[in-house]
Amino acid sequence: MTRAALAFLVCATALVATPADAQIAGCTKFRDNMETASGDLKVSFVRPLVVSRGAQSDFDQYDLISHARIDGVLRCRGETFVSFEATIHMPADSALIERFTSAQTASLVAALGWSHTRARTKADTLAHEAADYLRGSEERGDVEVAGKLEEHLPDDVTVGAIWTRTERTFLLLHEG
Repeated sequence: MTRAALAFLVCATALVATPADAQIAGCTKFRDNMETASGDLKVSFVRPLVVSRGAQSDFDQYDLISHARIDGVLRCRGETFVSFEATIHMPADSALIERFTSAQTASLVAALGWSHTRARTKADTLAHEAADYLRGSEERGDVEVAGKLEEHLPDDVTVGAIWTRTERTFLLLHEG
């Protein structure tokens, strides 16, 4: 096979693999996958009781329940995944921080079908970058001290992190 043919084959394979790789799970599939991928965290989702006057949201909302002190919310529109958000309050011990990273990893595996290694690498990268941005924000003396970042993935998926002195938040959004 010539070099040009090999290069074309590699590019064609990448183009074919990318959409399937980026396909986000539906709401029920995400919940099921998250429960499986979360392992020892024993994650499940429940519908909260919402009492309100006025306009109602067109989102279905599910609260994350786990064996860790992680607050989480899953938002769907019918069967369409809209967002997943997980938060821990600081200061936190190393065990809670590890469980938070595990929850992030599980959500990426559940939503995007990534391997555990790929998802863990992404969660670790987000953590390192958010820590750097938070440190820079503190050094500059910003009014709002925070480390914020987002990364846009294929299929209108955005993954992000917001770190402050009092909490760490992980976001997974689908804008499609």
